[in-house]
Amino acid sequence: MRLPDDLVPAKVQKVSASADDVVVEVFAGTKRFVAIGPGRVAVVAEKPALGGEIDQTFQGLLRKELVPGIITAVQEADDERDNDVVSLTVARQAGPPRQLIIEREPPMLFVVAVTDEGRRILATVPRGKPADGRDTRRGRLYEPPAAPRRRVTAASATATAATTTTTTTPAPAMSTVPPELQSLRQRLKAEADRLKRLQKRLAGDLTKHGDATALALHGELLKGHMGQLHRGMETIDVVGTDGETLTLKLDPRLDAKGNLERFFKAARKARAAREHAGPKIDETDARLALVNAARAAVAGADVDIGGDVFARARALVDDARAGPSPRRRAATTGTRQAWRVFVVAGGVAVRVGRGAKDNDALVKSARGNDLWMHARDRSGAHVVIPSSGAVVPDDVVLDAAHLAAWFSGARGESHVDIQQTRVKHLRKPGSGAPGLFLVAKETVMHLRVDADRVQRLLATEQSIDGP
Repeated sequence: MRLPDDLVPAKVQKVSASADDVVVEVFAGTKRFVAIGPGRVAVVAEKPALGGEIDQTFQGLLRKELVPGIITAVQEADDERDNDVVSLTVARQAGPPRQLIIEREPPMLFVVAVTDEGRRILATVPRGKPADGRDTRRGRLYEPPAAPRRRVTAASATATAATTTTTTTPAPAMSTVPPELQSLRQRLKAEADRLKRLQKRLAGDLTKHGDATALALHGELLKGHMGQLHRGMETIDVVGTDGETLTLKLDPRLDAKGNLERFFKAARKARAAREHAGPKIDETDARLALVNAARAAVAGADVDIGGDVFARARALVDDARAGPSPRRRAATTGTRQAWRVFVVAGGVAVRVGRGAKDNDALVKSARGNDLWMHARDRSGAHVVIPSSGAVVPDDVVLDAAHLAAWFSGARGESHVDIQQTRVKHLRKPGSGAPGLFLVAKETVMHLRVDADRVQRLLATEQSIDGP
């Protein structure tokens, strides 16, 4: 069984299956079809007919496990073997790679998941126990067929017997996976899991902020109904651009102008979130595809740990992170830093709380004359500027205000009110929630956010250990 060399890489577009055959539609420059059956495999230009009725259960499993996917490797046994085996490795964007394993004798097709502990069977065709007694039930690790004994003719056997004594040599035991390869597989899996968590978090951020275009359109539609709006209304019906009635949700606490501005603020915030998360999503998707392809490439037990495939996969995980983040380093050393540190104008180190309880710890650690800042009427981080009591330079205050706006619920808005006072004017209520303080003698800055300034400040975060 031989497959074309240009089948790798090929995109898996569709799978059809019956009780006897599987047809995989792939695209590698042109559309082709991989016709698979127990003991046979071929690549053809026209879609072949399936033998027998569609097996809905098996077909559904194949589509779930293989589509969409990329064929990243084709492994074929030596033609001189009687029990030759062909395996197609398919990398997927989500989850570990899959393999289709086709055995000629005894005829059988396997669908397996390539995991750290080995190739775990998901399905077999035909169902049942093979003639050689292997356990091929779902969930079991796949065992390749034993190497066959060399066939000997009667004449050669007689000649051999005249000179030597025939002995039976047991099949060699399966080689163990080298520790370096096992470690690399684990690191690739950890990197794939990290990227999937990042994908989920970024997608959640975009969902939380909503569709900027739709929010801006709702604001425009609301402009034509300003005379009907009054405080206490929860919804209003407007006519959309398609002529259909659209119900908009209002904030009953706001008047007509406040509700109108609410939609446009939400649109600006959603647009900023998209601009911030969009490149990260594209970068994460591309890297996850590379990691999954690398996992598929090192899935076999016969990978040369000195070869190019191993070196490329190793480089992929080595450059995953230039160094541990402060949070990860704190976790490994048993300490946790309650705040971030950013270097602002004049080389001043400004501290920014990480969460509600961390805000309490930050204020408690500050001196009385330190300047405290926070986004007014918003949840967010407390910001502390070290000070001896003298006037803090305006550029330092402006940088710290941008940090307070960014690490708050007002992130993405173009105008944010920032309250400020000396730490000695903060009071913690006896039964106050974490992060809650009573503020006296405050002043309020009406900040116009400079996005470029924010990005420059974020790049100055310092690596710190311990509290």
